[in-house]
Amino acid sequence: MKFREDGTFHILQFADIQELPEASEDTMALIRRALDTARPDLVVLTGDQLKGYSRAFRKKPGQTEKAIRGILEPIVSRGIPFAVTFGNHDRQSGMSNEEQMGIYRRIPGCVDWLNSRGQEILHGPEEGTFAIGIQNFEETKTVMAVYLLDSQGDAAGGGCQTLHPKQIYWYKAARDTFAQVHGGLVPGIVFQHIPMPEYYRLLRRVDKKTRGAIRTYRTHANEYYLLDEEKCDGGSFREAVSAPDNNAREFESLREKGDIFAVYCGHDHRNSFVGNWGGIDLGYTPSCGFHDYGDGVSRAVRELIFHEENPADYETRLLTYKELVGSRPSHPFRDFVYSHIPATREEALEKVKKYLLFTGLAIAVVQTLRSAAKKNGGKK
Repeated sequence: MKFREDGTFHILQFADIQELPEASEDTMALIRRALDTARPDLVVLTGDQLKGYSRAFRKKPGQTEKAIRGILEPIVSRGIPFAVTFGNHDRQSGMSNEEQMGIYRRIPGCVDWLNSRGQEILHGPEEGTFAIGIQNFEETKTVMAVYLLDSQGDAAGGGCQTLHPKQIYWYKAARDTFAQVHGGLVPGIVFQHIPMPEYYRLLRRVDKKTRGAIRTYRTHANEYYLLDEEKCDGGSFREAVSAPDNNAREFESLREKGDIFAVYCGHDHRNSFVGNWGGIDLGYTPSCGFHDYGDGVSRAVRELIFHEENPADYETRLLTYKELVGSRPSHPFRDFVYSHIPATREEALEKVKKYLLFTGLAIAVVQTLRSAAKKNGGKK
């Protein structure tokens, strides 16, 4: 893969497609319109391509492959190369990430060792972890590295897993290999599914009564935050950052030698903000799938444009459903529900508690009024 003659390289990131064997027409419309608008050199799928916990994957054999091929059809039919990592829901389809990667590799355009054709591909310790070297237009050297890291899945007891130490060691080895081959550090961008704990550095803690404050959970339980606009360059913060409880020191490793200039993730469907902390851009790409919760017609994909002379000086924008397709989805009621359901188990439990408390108070008030009415009636 290489930069264009005009010195640019275009990536389109799809996050949290979370589709079923029978994909939503709105999801596919957004994917198609985004591809035709951005005309990317590479599509990166950053996990939760599948709504793996759905019963639809267990109705009969072959449903996982059907879903994967359905999602990729617009990409493949346009002849666009694609790279894949995994999220916490993909493996819940009943097929391991290794088995799923076997399907992806059989599909034309998969950027991996079976289809690399001499490209500089460095493989990690597990599926979904690898690096792609992007060459200059003249194809004389690699000038940018694209790293995909499988950020694992759900942790035992709740929350998210951290990267395995072997993935951190692999990244450092890959970084140094690029440097040795090309005579210096190669600027790189990381794509993964789950955000790092450092994403909280882009938020500002506020009082719970602050308008628009978002409640957070687990290691940030009972805290409330707003987006720190001094650190961020646009985007929305509409749900708690679901980062691992433990810090695997991924951020420190990526920052160690200054080669990584940005990290983009998904996982938290309604978030789309981008900010800078410690010299690294930390960004979200919201969900683009209509078969799970999301931000209504603000569901989107992210376009990133890099420049050969300085890849770190890149441009990015969201391509939304509303902008590309329209202001009304095909199933408005279903989308209304998906736009308002809780994002996490913790948020759902909190809403249940509030509902039960409200119900309990309402019952108590009614009983008090009835009791008072009986007493008054007895005095007459």
